Amino acid sequence: MKLNEKEQLIIDSLKRKDVITNIELSEILQCSTVTIRSLIRSLEKKGLIIRTHGGAKLCNDYLDIHIPAGNIFKEREAKLRIAEKAYQYIAERDTIILDDSSNSYYLAQVIKKYSDKYLIIITNSLPVIAELSTCSAVEIISIGGVLRGNKNAFVGDFAIEMLKNFKATKAFIGVHGIDPEFGITSIGNEQMMIKKQIFKIAQYVYVLTCSEKFGTGYLLVSAPLSQVHKIITDKNIDKNILNVIKSSVDIDLV
Repeated sequence: MKLNEKEQLIIDSLKRKDVITNIELSEILQCSTVTIRSLIRSLEKKGLIIRTHGGAKLCNDYLDIHIPAGNIFKEREAKLRIAEKAYQYIAERDTIILDDSSNSYYLAQVIKKYSDKYLIIITNSLPVIAELSTCSAVEIISIGGVLRGNKNAFVGDFAIEMLKNFKATKAFIGVHGIDPEFGITSIGNEQMMIKKQIFKIAQYVYVLTCSEKFGTGYLLVSAPLSQVHKIITDKNIDKNILNVIKSSVDIDLV
């Protein structure tokens, strides 16, 4: 079932809170309560929510699962634009990897919104799994491992060993930092090791990131820029950094 962006945002908000008032939804979506009531009626007709006095709640068909948001909602608009652009590079019957980044979560949202391509998706991300669990157009392969609740991701040696069993057409990953000299950098060893394995098994790796990550170098290096097929970022990137990096890798600005 396809939902428009505002309908999906209402569903996402209700997954985090049992009942939300029309006024709260109006503030979240930045639209009038008249529009909110219309959206709620539409979602109720689709059997997804139940209207309450002055608000709405999810139907019981949805399990009461709470996943910490982390930094998912930071730079939301930019991440959505990046995800929409990334979706253009996904083809029917691709086998793709989505990592545990917030950018991959938004790409999962876009995949679910269109639901027009059969895909096999390999992921270590709990939010991605939850987002795509009701999407009939995709087959999800969840790699196991140690679940880090504060990161909502499966990591560790077992997760890496699982990844070694697969070959993917494309991978879409987020990053902690992009250093013009050293490439893709990571804060923690667990994330770095997962990304290193992704680079080994994916034919093409797309980096999805907001411009604030450029010029930020961390201790651990996941891969040089020469191993990145394309970077998709927003237009706020520093022009000097852009000129340096685009000599090594193709960049889409959205």
